[in-house]
Amino acid sequence: MIHKKLIFAVVASTVLLGSSCGGKNDSQAEKKAAEKHAEKEARGEKHEDEKKGEQKHAEEKERVKLSPEALKNAGIKTAPAKAEAIADTLAVTATIAHNQDRLFHVTPRISGRVVDVRVSVGDQVKAGTVLAMLDSTELGQTKAEYLKTQTLLELAKANYEREKSLFDQKIAAKKDALAAEAEYRRTEAEARMLHEKLRLYGLSDQAITNLNHAPSHYFLTAPGAGVVIEKEISQGEVVEPAKKVFTISDLSTVWVLLNIHEKDLAKLKPGANVRVKTESYAGEVFAGKVAYIGNVVDPQSRTVPIRVVVANPQARLKPGMFATAEVVTGTSSTQSIMIPSSAIQKIEGKPTVFVEEKDGSFAKRELELGREFGNSVEVKAGLKEGEQVVVTGAFTLKSELLKEGLEGHGH
Repeated sequence: MIHKKLIFAVVASTVLLGSSCGGKNDSQAEKKAAEKHAEKEARGEKHEDEKKGEQKHAEEKERVKLSPEALKNAGIKTAPAKAEAIADTLAVTATIAHNQDRLFHVTPRISGRVVDVRVSVGDQVKAGTVLAMLDSTELGQTKAEYLKTQTLLELAKANYEREKSLFDQKIAAKKDALAAEAEYRRTEAEARMLHEKLRLYGLSDQAITNLNHAPSHYFLTAPGAGVVIEKEISQGEVVEPAKKVFTISDLSTVWVLLNIHEKDLAKLKPGANVRVKTESYAGEVFAGKVAYIGNVVDPQSRTVPIRVVVANPQARLKPGMFATAEVVTGTSSTQSIMIPSSAIQKIEGKPTVFVEEKDGSFAKRELELGREFGNSVEVKAGLKEGEQVVVTGAFTLKSELLKEGLEGHGH
């Protein structure tokens, strides 16, 4: 009996001891796990579910959800991102220049004193616009001689006709008729010479025909339409025929001058499309065509001059500007994602678009852009073909996104 009690006591003690040790071990394991979790948090490590939660929150911050009414008022329109074969181009530096075919240098055809200047630099003029008026003694004398000769011509003609009539009636001698005819022909030739001289001074045939007095005023007129870019004339000075007094340029078209390396000549053809960009008008493209390819290679640079004609109806391109010209040389065999330039917004300095999601929300998407083609731009990364991109109303979404960001930051 005593032996059985002893065995039972030993077993009970062992059980109690084991239970005590197991509880202690469990407590230590929990403590270690808690310490490990604290260390991870200190190092910035997150549990998987925490990471997913934060990622979802971040994605929500990059989305905009509008009510049906707000969506309608914003006029949101989308278009699919398209993969297109784009043109291969050759990009070179260029310079804007005057269209030399529409550049007019105005010089007087006769010497005279300036009595009136009617235009200044920057004025728009039409062909025939009076630029200045001169008082020319030489012109006045020529006009007077012409009027005098016209009078003598009328008298000589009348005398010749009378003598010829008398000769035909055998009343006058032949020599008198011949003398009258000679005088008439001489006066007629002198009148033609003075008429031509007045034409060389710039008077029209009609103005000469209607001439009935001899003013010494000489009018300098614009030979073509354009803007006055140079004025080298002052009231009171005497100007000579060799002096250039005005320069007029028609800036409705300009030349873009560039040089192409001879190794690239085979890619170029007259009439090839060219896209011109300037720093003054960032993001804007001016369209032109190759009008001339030089016939001689520069021996030093091994380049050939190229002339491009670009329409400039608002005269925004100024001669002397530097530019970049992209000459279209063909169509690429590879395709690129293209979207309208109007879809792109700048957010935190990065080009961004909004993509419509299945749930009707609009996700912000940062892009890596490539070349510009008129009103479209190439997307190198950040967008897939077929995704619906907001092309109208993107600024409203941008404003809404930034507003939500500020509100969230305030909380």
